[in-house]
Amino acid sequence: MSLPPYLPQDRLRALARGEPLPDRTGGSALFADISGFTPLTEKLTQTLGPRRGIEDLTRQINAVYERLIAEVERYGGSVIGFAGDAITCWFDDMTEDGGPRTGQNVSSVPRPRSSVLAVSTAFALQTAMRQFPDLGLKVAVTTGTARRFAVGNPEDQYWDTLAGHTISRLATAEHLANRGDIVVDEPTYQTIADHAQVGEWRTEADERFAVLATFTSVISPVPSLPPDTISPDLLCPWINPAVFAREQAGQGVFLTELRPATTLFLRFIGIDFEAEQAGSQLDAFLHRVQAVLQRYEGTLIQLTIGDKGSYLYAAFGAPVAHEDDSRRAVKAAVDLRNAAQEMSFLTPVQIGLTRGTMRTGAYGGPTRRTYGVLGDEVNLAARLMTLAAPGQILVSERVQKATAHTFTFETLPPVRVKGKTDLLPIFAVLRTHVPHALRLQEPTYALPMVGRTTELQTIAGALDQTLQGHGQVIGIFAEAGMGKSRLAAEAIRLAREKGFIGYGGAAQADGVQTPYLAWRPVWVAFFELNSTAPQPEQIQALEDALRTRVPERLEALPLLGPLLNLDLPENAFTLALEPKYRQSALRALLEDCLRAAAREAPLLIVLEDLHWLDALSLTILDELALALRDSRVCFVLAYRPQPLAQVTPRFQTLPNFTQLELTELTPAEATQALHAKLTQLYPARDGQLPAAWVARLHARAQGNPFYLEELLNYLHARGLDPFNPADLDKVELPDSLHTLILSRIDQLTEAEK
Repeated sequence: MSLPPYLPQDRLRALARGEPLPDRTGGSALFADISGFTPLTEKLTQTLGPRRGIEDLTRQINAVYERLIAEVERYGGSVIGFAGDAITCWFDDMTEDGGPRTGQNVSSVPRPRSSVLAVSTAFALQTAMRQFPDLGLKVAVTTGTARRFAVGNPEDQYWDTLAGHTISRLATAEHLANRGDIVVDEPTYQTIADHAQVGEWRTEADERFAVLATFTSVISPVPSLPPDTISPDLLCPWINPAVFAREQAGQGVFLTELRPATTLFLRFIGIDFEAEQAGSQLDAFLHRVQAVLQRYEGTLIQLTIGDKGSYLYAAFGAPVAHEDDSRRAVKAAVDLRNAAQEMSFLTPVQIGLTRGTMRTGAYGGPTRRTYGVLGDEVNLAARLMTLAAPGQILVSERVQKATAHTFTFETLPPVRVKGKTDLLPIFAVLRTHVPHALRLQEPTYALPMVGRTTELQTIAGALDQTLQGHGQVIGIFAEAGMGKSRLAAEAIRLAREKGFIGYGGAAQADGVQTPYLAWRPVWVAFFELNSTAPQPEQIQALEDALRTRVPERLEALPLLGPLLNLDLPENAFTLALEPKYRQSALRALLEDCLRAAAREAPLLIVLEDLHWLDALSLTILDELALALRDSRVCFVLAYRPQPLAQVTPRFQTLPNFTQLELTELTPAEATQALHAKLTQLYPARDGQLPAAWVARLHARAQGNPFYLEELLNYLHARGLDPFNPADLDKVELPDSLHTLILSRIDQLTEAEK
């Protein structure tokens, strides 16, 4: 599949001519909404299984769109955009040479032809849908003037959109239409009245809309010729970067697949789309939106404009997955809300977020297609958006549970949602959760750790070496789910038993560009600061801590500002430092602080997810690990295989460095882990299970402790019997594992995928 189908036909022709499309135009808009894909998806996946079912669904979806798009383009229309399972089309009154179209094919009286073409298309679409009996279609047509905007950052993606009163009436007409209907506004009806029969009139907000029963026209199709070959350089700014990269790599379109994703809908109001400044205001807002989404690696899927409220839809987890997509989505929602508050022309936005398994991939026909993320949860996110008060962010229960450690929520009364039997629990985001940083405590786990005996002995030996004044660095190295955090927790337990004081932090996947992110909780706890206290109070506490620990270093206090996220004024000492010496002065300050503390009690510093550590934090780690070899300081570092060796090999070459590589559980260890988990979930069964069943589950999880636990949690949550081999055959990947695996696959190059 080539790149041009990702753009509307009229935009392609304008690019080929080297001309922009006018931002004010006249014509007819058509909205065609297909119903039935969601139940069809469920039917096919239940009958054929997820893999074969989605393959058959892809074939059927594309067959429908190919037929509908062909009819639109046969009558000279352009598919401007996709919104879920719907398309928005435009039939312009102006011909390619700039002259007006007339209606000589309907009568001898000149009239705009766009309405005739659009209504003819509407009836052709309903006729075409007869060959798809499981699906339905409703069509709306409105006529008048419209705005045509190309907005957004070209380094991300231009967005082609329609706006204005004609498009607002289109939304009203669509709302009034039922399956099988063709609903038109009065301006459209007035141009075709002699050849149309009205079944009934429907009214909303003092506007009348006709439900057409018949339309008799002798109009002949007037297809617009596709443009000649267009350079990929001209197309690139208009296409989703992931789609463009895949096409350019020769990998073809994104196949339709079911994958977990978090969806974000945002409603924004305040732009008068008939005003001259509308385009620049929309462009400015979209630039801010794209910057936020790029920061958290989300994807803008849809932009829809309306006078009574416009909205955008973004997805996290498709086409690229991350282990923390829900956290990224909520952080993006907070940033988007803040960005909108800084734009005086916008009222406070409304945002809704949900998470679930979505139908993702490229869909459409050979001449027009898009990348989409669709499903029941998408509709639910849109519903939460409409329920949200201005300035409010509402999330579903799955999003709340996935992000409860990062954000504080208010539990709201559950709501009833169309199509759902049970009431829907909803939650409002209140604030980012900033816990008071504390010294590391011994973590509590419901289940004992299985295996890792040799590793625990090595850690115990390293702690003993540290007690003797020989600082140690322990690297816990493994793929996701192999138990790095669990082993680090055991290290904390052992260290506390030996009298260590511990501090800990963790890097985040979206924090690679945030200096000192993983170190911040370490030093906030070390200096005994309260992050929620006013800054003057924190600064005073910091000064007191330095006077106690290292009074000779008090003049270097301002250097701690970026590390602690405090606004510390410069002094004569720090102002005199050249930029290249500031980092070494900061390192010397931190080193002296740790040395002073280690003389009082041995220290344990735990840093997790080191593979996501920012460059400045890595430098600090390298320098402290080297400098503190003769102090009672032990570093425990947890990280995954590939990126680390490429970024910082320095501490790994130290003579006091020990790397512990975690491998999969042995069958005996897996049996022990399964027994403990089954006893927890099914206490009446006493954890007994057949050896053959253990072997199957061990093979399914590939000896990964996290996989084993999540598979059993998944069985238990769905009421399946883990002691019944037939139920094991029904198990698909839980979202937690599906997302984890997809996130690793999505990091590969297109060729490696």
